[in-house]
Amino acid sequence: MGIAINASIDENDRQTKPWYRYGWPWFLISIPFVSVALGAMMLYLALSANNSLVVDDYYKEGKGINLRIERDRTATLLGLNATLRSADEGLIIDVDRLMPTLPPELHQQAEGLEAVFHWPQALVMQWVHVTRAELDGETVLQSIGGNRYLATGAELPEFGKFRIHLQPADQAPWRLVSSLEDLHSEVALSITYRAPDEVFNTTEFK
Repeated sequence: MGIAINASIDENDRQTKPWYRYGWPWFLISIPFVSVALGAMMLYLALSANNSLVVDDYYKEGKGINLRIERDRTATLLGLNATLRSADEGLIIDVDRLMPTLPPELHQQAEGLEAVFHWPQALVMQWVHVTRAELDGETVLQSIGGNRYLATGAELPEFGKFRIHLQPADQAPWRLVSSLEDLHSEVALSITYRAPDEVFNTTEFK
């Protein structure tokens, strides 16, 4: 008889436990809270992220691509090479003319470009982050004599992988583009022309 009474008391205790001592209510309550937290996170990312723009004028974009290819080809034909370094006074770039190994079919084009080539009065340098557009930047370097250029007080980003774009401020038809580089370095960065087979269609010469 005593055993039966104790079993009945235990059964009553289980039936009268408060709701918060059960796991299922908490599981069901957590679902809307998790949904609200994820929604708030998505809203924050949507408002704070720098969204890429959709290209709506493919003809204009195509013309821009062709222009960049022509500038790369000009830099190759002229054998242009730039060396970028940081100094106390700012950023310094030295631009040199190397002797590229060109197919014979390109010699005439190279000679025509050499005849009209001149050192620009200023260079525009852009650093483009591999993924985050808000870290991109730009500066203008003024000629301080010959082929040396200075951006007074300019500094490179301290972290991240960037690609350097360099071209004359007077829209002269050439540009130099570096590979992805960590710019926070004491070592000078060399930005050289692309190889002829990278920017010229070899089938044009056959």
